[in-house]
Amino acid sequence: MMNVLIVDDEKIEREGVKYLLSQEEGKRMVYEAANGKQALQLLRTESIDMLLTDIKMPHMDGLELSRRAKELFPDIQIVIFSGYNDFTFAQEAIRYGVTDYILKPVDPDNFHEIIQRAEKNIYEKREKESQEIRKQNFLQQYFLQNYLYSGKKEVLEKAEELIDLNKWNGWHCAILIETETAFFDQAEENFTEELQKELRRVFFYINLNERQSLLFFQDVYCDYLLVANHLYTFLKRNYMVRFYLSVSRKFEGYECLPEVLGQLEQQMEEKFYHPEKHIFSCEDEHLKMVSGEVQDSQLMQMISEDISRKDTEQLWKHFECLKEKYRHNSQFSAMYIKFVFSNVIQELFQENQFSDDRRLEKEIDRLYTCQNIMEILEVTEENIREYEKFLERSMNESRNEVAAVKNYIYQHYGEDLNLEMLAEKVYLSSGYLSFIFKKETGMNLNRFIKVFRMEKATELLRNTNMKVAQVSEKVGFSNVSYFCRSFREYYGSSPESYRKGTEGDEETSSDI
Repeated sequence: MMNVLIVDDEKIEREGVKYLLSQEEGKRMVYEAANGKQALQLLRTESIDMLLTDIKMPHMDGLELSRRAKELFPDIQIVIFSGYNDFTFAQEAIRYGVTDYILKPVDPDNFHEIIQRAEKNIYEKREKESQEIRKQNFLQQYFLQNYLYSGKKEVLEKAEELIDLNKWNGWHCAILIETETAFFDQAEENFTEELQKELRRVFFYINLNERQSLLFFQDVYCDYLLVANHLYTFLKRNYMVRFYLSVSRKFEGYECLPEVLGQLEQQMEEKFYHPEKHIFSCEDEHLKMVSGEVQDSQLMQMISEDISRKDTEQLWKHFECLKEKYRHNSQFSAMYIKFVFSNVIQELFQENQFSDDRRLEKEIDRLYTCQNIMEILEVTEENIREYEKFLERSMNESRNEVAAVKNYIYQHYGEDLNLEMLAEKVYLSSGYLSFIFKKETGMNLNRFIKVFRMEKATELLRNTNMKVAQVSEKVGFSNVSYFCRSFREYYGSSPESYRKGTEGDEETSSDI
């Protein structure tokens, strides 16, 4: 759509220009003004692309209007009409930045030629601005994804040269969306617009892989658990896919973004132990821990889950909460405190390979003969440390399982791969495989698959003549547009440009 303003003190002249415009191809919104003052008001309130004005008018002539219009809107296209065949007017008009000059009476062919030229300038300018916006959005995605996963300062330094990182500094909370299927490679082009419309708030969207996307929010004073519930309801209502959401803590400054993503991924691990839940957050647990409201049964459930997935870092954290609760609290009986901590030891011995009935009985008896809380804590901590040593000894077996999964990915990267299926291959639970895989490789399974597929794509682009669509299918992407977008965000150039060894625009349809 083109917005055109016609300015002439004679209505019949305006009608004539409107008629000539109606004969041109394309859609236009036409505004009218009888003098320069009216025209300036419209210029300030409407987004005008082209100004068509007579020179001779009362109050303010066309030259003065053109000068002031250019001061306000340097990119506006201006065409001046005049009945005076005077080159002086033309020279003056060009000095003010007028695009072209048409003599009255207007020759339709000349009018057509000049309007086409002016509109071409406008469309070229729009396209250039659009390309710049796309470039900036791409650079934002490219550098952000690199920094989220690497955490390297060099990435930030390079990003600062090309984009404004103040945008990142304005983020204060993040929500990770994860699906059980490859949802995001098929998500509609307007998916983010639909989310924006539904949530009615500003966020920055970045797709991490075909199963995960991340939203960054600006509002500091906002209950993002409430936002996540709203978002989950919307997704569940509109898409036949199981969604899980992880809500970050509030944060300040973009330096902590890799840590925030790590926290979100760790929270998302909870879905393997709480299949009935779909939204995970550190806030509720943190508040209960700080206020002392957490129940023993809840803490024991957390400790049980930590042991189940061999997560000693979280095990120590939850044990510390239990320890702080009872160390200086005299309202509980000694027998009850012994009962509570004996449960921790029993949970440790639930691990089959660590289990020893005689040793368990011995440790429980030792705990019940303790004379004070410090002795109870010491016995429990000794058993946790023994459990840690056991895990270190058994880590080689876990490495073998991770290696088996990696080998399967290397051989079947072109197929539909997911955590549940890979866990079955090595006879592990999804939650435990997810945990040991990240511990061993430093990245979650979804990202590992994407990284390997991208590496294979570069090999095919360099060493074969396969079309981009064929490469996409070969490395496991069912949607070629999604593959191209993911490739650009990962490597900083399109697949076809990468093949040529240059950075460039997105592929044309012939490339695909």
